Amino acid sequence: MKKYFGTDGIRGIPNKNLTKEIVSNVTCSVEDILKPTSVAVILDTRDSSLEILDWICEGFSENIEVINYGVLPSGSMPILLETFGHNLGIIISASHNPSEYNGIKLINENGSKLQDEIEIEIEANIENISLPSAHTSYKESEEGFKVYFEFLNQVLDFDLTNFDLLIDSANGSAYKIVDELLKDNDSKFKMIANEPNGENINLASGATHTENLIKNLKKGEIGAAFDGDADRLIMVDENGITCNGDILILLIAKYLSSTNQLNNDVVVSTVMSNFGFKTAMEKNNFKNIETAVGDKYVAEAMLESNASIGGEQSGHIIISDKLPVGDGLLTLIYSLKALSFFKTTLSQFREDNIKEYPQKLINIELNSMPDIKQLEELDNIARMLSEEENLDGRYLIRNSGTEPLLRVLVEASEEESVEKFSENLVNKIKNFLQT
Repeated sequence: MKKYFGTDGIRGIPNKNLTKEIVSNVTCSVEDILKPTSVAVILDTRDSSLEILDWICEGFSENIEVINYGVLPSGSMPILLETFGHNLGIIISASHNPSEYNGIKLINENGSKLQDEIEIEIEANIENISLPSAHTSYKESEEGFKVYFEFLNQVLDFDLTNFDLLIDSANGSAYKIVDELLKDNDSKFKMIANEPNGENINLASGATHTENLIKNLKKGEIGAAFDGDADRLIMVDENGITCNGDILILLIAKYLSSTNQLNNDVVVSTVMSNFGFKTAMEKNNFKNIETAVGDKYVAEAMLESNASIGGEQSGHIIISDKLPVGDGLLTLIYSLKALSFFKTTLSQFREDNIKEYPQKLINIELNSMPDIKQLEELDNIARMLSEEENLDGRYLIRNSGTEPLLRVLVEASEEESVEKFSENLVNKIKNFLQT
């Protein structure tokens, strides 16, 4: 059981439950376990990011080189590691969480997130280390922006002029580079939520608040929303309908298959994916491998099965021939490339290729998270309710790995069933947790 690491690094509110002691001890333990010599660091736009960078440096001895490449999407990290020869990457971000949160993600020299076993070892080793008497300090570089921009530009090898784009950068890491990339490629686009001030990242914007895109979308436009560190992408079609990761994974998988780039016809997804997505996988004769929630688990399954694409309904999508981690900008490029290839629109692709079951995700805020035994009890409560209501669908109850939330997913063949079952289930969950 991990104490600090969640499903996507370590997160919390700086100087409250994410302290200097935690961050410095973790990085000190990282030096002892992983023995890096050169560390690449990137940030999102939160006010607290540079303070956390100082905490990181206080955990590393003076022998460790730390280079701060500034505000960049998290998908840039594998490019930086490979180009500049670093053997550890640290992303200072809390991704889609509100601005008061922040965190760190550790990336190995191959560009992938650390495995659970290594995170557990790092935590356990904290008891055996002491902070260095002389710690390192960081240097700054603008070269990371240049090499990541070049990488994206090379992938963007098709005509964008047929698209009318509305981009929501969530006032986060993508705000500058996506603007320059689209301008450089003569794209017709507008930007919203692209004026970060340190406190407005993800504020009523981005991939978790697509209503911002929908209300600003004009006729004929398609929308693209990133989250704070731009590792996820959610799109909105020409009719103002949200297209989540399920739609985008299917779109890109079909493109890769049509161009003989879909290794073994394998597509990796998580337990959150819609039943309609699974049906579409079968219809296209794709082998669908399902994992637990978390893009690191998707990445591990992709590595084991040599898969070309995998991802989550939330918009984390990995295109392994290009990057070992999810990158919202790369996902956007491939989504547009696929639409160009098929000579279709996003709304038409959806209509022709997938029939989604009605689905509802409820987030219940809690002061303390249910333990394994309580989760089993909640599952029993849900099972009995589903039998009682003869639910033609499924439910999923899990603790969030990034926030103090209990996530409840309900899916059924009819919208009425989803609403009725989810309302009754949430009431039963709250009653159980209050007793």
